Amino acid sequence: FKGAEMSIDTSSRVVLLGENGNGKSTLVKLLTGSLDPTEGEIKRKAQARIALVNQHHADQLDLQMTPLEFMRSRFPGDGTDAHLLTLRTHLDRSGVPTTKQTVPAHALSGGQRSRVALAAVSYVQPHVLILDEPTNFLDRDSLGALATAIKNYAGGCIIISHQREFYSALCPEVWSVVDGRC
Repeated sequence: FKGAEMSIDTSSRVVLLGENGNGKSTLVKLLTGSLDPTEGEIKRKAQARIALVNQHHADQLDLQMTPLEFMRSRFPGDGTDAHLLTLRTHLDRSGVPTTKQTVPAHALSGGQRSRVALAAVSYVQPHVLILDEPTNFLDRDSLGALATAIKNYAGGCIIISHQREFYSALCPEVWSVVDGRC
C-alpha cells in the first residue's frame, strides 16, 4: 500500500471493497499481524485481540465432532460442569440450540456449522472482528442472525463482502482497495 493511513478501533464498522487481487487479503494479513509490512509501520496494541473469520471458517470443524465437543476441544477450561454450562450457553446464544449441540457436525446444515465456527471465534471476545466474505454459504435465517450479531457486537468490525444489502446497513465506512491503495 502506498500513502495509506488508517485506524481501526473498537467502534469501527468498515467494509473493504475491491476486485480480487487488489490487496484486500494483504491488508487483512497486515492488520492481523500474519504479514509484516515491507515499508512503513503498523502500530497494534500488544493486548489487542483480533479475530479473523474467513469464508471457509466452517471448514475448521471436525465433521465427526458435535458442536459441544468442538468447543470443549478448543476451550477445555477447568473441566467443571460450570465450564460446560458456559460453553453450552455460549453456543445457544450463538444460534446453536441445545438440541443441535450434541449432533455430529456432518449432520448439521452449512448455516448451523457456520454458527458453531462463529461461536468459537466470539468466545475469545476479540476487540476487532474481521469477516472475510461471511455471507457465503449462509441461508437467509443465518444471514439475519449474523447481521443482528454484528449490530450488537461491542467491538470493531471489518467486513469484506460484495453483498451490498448485507454490509450497507452495518458499515458506515467504506474503504476501497484498488492497485495497492486504500
